[in-house]
Amino acid sequence: MIPLGEDRPAPIFPLVTHALIAANAIGFYFELTSASPDRFIAAFATIPYDIQHHIALAPPSPPDAYLTLLTSQFMHASTFHLVSNMLFLYVFGPKIEYACGGARFLAFYLICGVLGNVAQVTMTAGSHVPAIGASGAIAGVLGAFAVSFPTRPIFARIPAIFIIGIWAVTQFVHGLGTIAPDALSERGGGIAYFTHMGGFLAGVFLIGLFRSRVRRHYA
Repeated sequence: MIPLGEDRPAPIFPLVTHALIAANAIGFYFELTSASPDRFIAAFATIPYDIQHHIALAPPSPPDAYLTLLTSQFMHASTFHLVSNMLFLYVFGPKIEYACGGARFLAFYLICGVLGNVAQVTMTAGSHVPAIGASGAIAGVLGAFAVSFPTRPIFARIPAIFIIGIWAVTQFVHGLGTIAPDALSERGGGIAYFTHMGGFLAGVFLIGLFRSRVRRHYA
């Protein structure tokens, strides 16, 4: 499901949203142009087994495996993966940045991404499969949007809560479907559904702490 946008942009220039899109694009560029993209991904991806066993890989990997909960957010598996994530951020990010303010939005975005990765690590115990992408953070933005602007029209004036709700239910159904003793994380077509679920729930519950305004004329 790809967002087409909505008819009332946020009444600010979303500097942080644009900066995050640029940072993700730069991270993907470094990934593609590295001598060994696979090693580059392994160095900065969230690997559940490594985090659970406090294993730090050789440089340029961060000195503490926990830092990959952050660095992995700026890595992507493909151009489509990057573009689809950034499209969601471009459509929904400015409204949440407006509601929170720039600095608080940045903190909210990164925390949702980290908590999404924590959910993936928790639910895929012992997995060596690298988790990369901004999906957890983006899911947090979607959760925040659903709470803050549930009636905002998306997709030919369909309320945001309906569109985002379908997306969320899909993620939860697929995520729960991967729970099996022999197939945590290795199922689901390589999609880290628990990252999506964790990030979305983080966004729903944390936006109240980070939101500083939702003006009536815009909500």
